[in-house]
Amino acid sequence: MEINVFKFCSGLRVLGYVMILLVAAIVGVSYYAVVSLTYGPLLLRGGFDSFLSFIIVIIFHVLLVLLLWSYIRVVLKDPGSVPENWRAVSGEESLEVGTSLAAAEDGFERRSRGGGYCIHCQNGKPPRCHHCSICQRCVLKMDHHCVWVVNCVGACNYKFFLLFLLYTFLETTMVTIVLLPSFINFFGEAKNHSSAAKSAIIFLAFDSVP
Repeated sequence: MEINVFKFCSGLRVLGYVMILLVAAIVGVSYYAVVSLTYGPLLLRGGFDSFLSFIIVIIFHVLLVLLLWSYIRVVLKDPGSVPENWRAVSGEESLEVGTSLAAAEDGFERRSRGGGYCIHCQNGKPPRCHHCSICQRCVLKMDHHCVWVVNCVGACNYKFFLLFLLYTFLETTMVTIVLLPSFINFFGEAKNHSSAAKSAIIFLAFDSVP
């Protein structure tokens, strides 16, 4: 009896769900440190500090909403599945069904460039399509399987993955900059027991930024 060892790779999806919880925890700690502890209280002071805090909080929320939107989209969006019984269409077959010459040339080009047959899915495999041993299926224009999003990155969700990386970079850069003064004063404030908890949260948020 032949055993397909690649089926055990599907168990790595469990790790992906843990990573989603980790992302939520990082976002929560960062939000609490930036908004609730650092710049939220400054909104009521008035003056320039209040205005600067308002700008920081607004930008933080805008980037956070965009980050979460792109993250949810890349997690839930199907990266691209191969239709059942798919096969490349040759130029001759395309002409027989009355398609245009351009479509016939495209079909011949796809067939000549590659494609093939997936022994795991028992289905045709278009060019640049790969079988994911974790998702147990073929993905169109598969880039890689990202454990952070519990999904493959392929033809249909690649845009959202790039947006997620962009907004993550902008958000983490902003968090690093706005928490840097508090991080510098961390060790001095930690001497006061009453502010030790606040300093610890700021330190955790700063340290969790990639």
